[in-house]
Amino acid sequence: MPNLEELKNKWFIDVTKEGDFPPQTRHPGALVGPYTDGNHLEPLIDGAALMAEFHDQLEMMINSPDPSQWTLYISAMNIQPVKLLGEGNPAKDAMTKILDAAEAGVHVYYLGSGHAGADKVSAGFAKKLMEFGSEGAGDKRFPPFAGQHQKFTVAKGPDNTWLATLGSADFFKTNWDTPDHLDENPNRPKGAGPIHNVSMRIQGPAVHDIILTFAERWNDEPTSNRTVPPIESTIPTDFVNTPIPPQGTHSVQLLRNYGIQSKPGESYSWSDVSEFTIWASYLNAIKRAERYVYIEDQYLYPFRFDPVMEHSEDEARHADIYFQLGEALKRGVDIILLVPGRDDAFYKHYEFQHRGIGAEYLQHITEDHPGAGRFVFSKLRVGKKDPVVHAKVMLVDDELALVGSTNVALRSMALCSEIHMAIIDEKSEFARDLRLQLWGEHMGLEDFNSIFDPYSAVDAYREIAEAESGHLRLLPKKRLDLRISYGRIWDEAIDPYRGPDPDK
Repeated sequence: MPNLEELKNKWFIDVTKEGDFPPQTRHPGALVGPYTDGNHLEPLIDGAALMAEFHDQLEMMINSPDPSQWTLYISAMNIQPVKLLGEGNPAKDAMTKILDAAEAGVHVYYLGSGHAGADKVSAGFAKKLMEFGSEGAGDKRFPPFAGQHQKFTVAKGPDNTWLATLGSADFFKTNWDTPDHLDENPNRPKGAGPIHNVSMRIQGPAVHDIILTFAERWNDEPTSNRTVPPIESTIPTDFVNTPIPPQGTHSVQLLRNYGIQSKPGESYSWSDVSEFTIWASYLNAIKRAERYVYIEDQYLYPFRFDPVMEHSEDEARHADIYFQLGEALKRGVDIILLVPGRDDAFYKHYEFQHRGIGAEYLQHITEDHPGAGRFVFSKLRVGKKDPVVHAKVMLVDDELALVGSTNVALRSMALCSEIHMAIIDEKSEFARDLRLQLWGEHMGLEDFNSIFDPYSAVDAYREIAEAESGHLRLLPKKRLDLRISYGRIWDEAIDPYRGPDPDK
């Protein structure tokens, strides 16, 4: 079994190494370190778990002897009045509870997304916070057609107390769900349908990197006129001089994405160079996989309408996720993908078509290459509905977990503001246990002994999907027969690119 240093050398990218495509360096002036050791992470599976955790943190701050000693940082698309403990519970909704914390004396910093459709909600909530002496803004510092998609909270308290959450779930009414994924749930809006999410509760030095990410954005004075209301304060970062003591055995590399600006002042002042460490980390992990790659993703698109994985040899092709998954298959690595079978977007047929192109590409590799790995293309089905897979997770070889806000799509990898974590531990238990928890939920298992070994677990996963005895179902590994072209819509609106030029 590899030791911790060997695992870090294998799975963490070198954020100082230049010359690669996509770049794997931090943006200039980044405050976060290469990685942190001594963390403790706990999975929060599905939205109800994250919301209950956030409710408990707010209660802890409000009911503390002196709430003014607490600071709460929230990065989100926006906040909705979702009942944190469910509609049947008297506990308050997220917006009201956060405002209660601000009124009690907790200083809240809030950054919502200022993209069209969210800007008024984000700015409106920020102004409500300001009535209690807290601060917030709708953040418009991203290229056109992008958005602020980093989703995390950080609570800072007395005695060097730090606690964070980070992941895929939003504080939206539609995101309230539990692992049973009922067709209709009284805690969700009627007809919204079930939704699957994965977030994390984080303690340890990694929390400093998360809050430094927030401070980098908040303190970017040259672009503060791109927030509503304008940001006029500065978050001090001298807290890093008091390190957070080790809380556990997990090592974390924090990863981010910021798209490249095309006009001066369009996005963060550093984004003419930007950062694409999430994309680089996904590629590194797939290239180093030896046993299996498991992905849960809301999008999981091949890159570009005319998929680059089918192009001649060039840099863009080698940076495509599906191309690297295909290369892993050729090495005998098993590829297991879980994607939505249902989507409420108006362009859903284009999404299904594009994922089908990718699945067909991988299926041909399994058929044409002797010794290729197994390929499983799956969705969730509970009752009469397909839960939307909103999680953004990749697990590799029971050694590495990638968890965060980022979808496998150019929009996420090279346009919107995103945040992710690469997680390892010396005993390689974290990624394994997360696989067991997720597969156990999807396969309807109470005992995980039958899926403890990942090789035999892949067969069990596929067999249950074929038998339709759990929540898993197989998806067709072929493209749809769409008789209209959607190329311009895809490349300019659905999955636009604002990343580096592969030819430079």
